Amino acid sequence: MLLEFLRTIRNGNVQSLLEVSRTMNISMEMALRMAKELAGKGYLQEFGADCGMPQTACSDCPVGSSCQVLTRHWFLTEKGKAAIS
Repeated sequence: MLLEFLRTIRNGNVQSLLEVSRTMNISMEMALRMAKELAGKGYLQEFGADCGMPQTACSDCPVGSSCQVLTRHWFLTEKGKAAIS
């Protein structure tokens, strides 16, 4: 199920954990737990996780100038990409 979660994020058809939960037919709470577990293991990283306000361009963030910290968004790390390739 964790690999399915990573594939869902990689496919880019979802924009938030709510959409991940709907796509995978799991609860929002389960999606959040999975995201936190995968992030803790280094497979995912949250957009704006350390931001206190929208940023104009975090140096290593793929969202760049469109960062919105009010909604949680996740992306695959290199380790996450390797796990599902």
